[in-house]
Amino acid sequence: MTHSDTGADDIFGEVVRMLVEVIGADFLLEAEVGPGTTFHEDLAMESIEFIALAERLQRRYGDRVDLPAYIAGLDLDQIMGMTVGGLVGHIGARLQATAV
Repeated sequence: MTHSDTGADDIFGEVVRMLVEVIGADFLLEAEVGPGTTFHEDLAMESIEFIALAERLQRRYGDRVDLPAYIAGLDLDQIMGMTVGGLVGHIGARLQATAV
């Protein structure tokens, strides 16, 4: 595994690309996506879009990143407040944990 595979900037870029695929470029052009962007409030993602994002994460990172399991470990407030940066941090931590 290369360093760039686990770099936060690289992961952030991958997640934003996946969000463009899931939500659509037109919508994301109106909202600037940053680490503090929330999936619920800022991006208004629906459950079907989360499923599509989870599938893309699985294709990209394999079993190392399991979005449904990550979400299952959160309470409702944490889910509602989940940010792009929080997801990027989770992915980075999972990739580092499986690299050892």
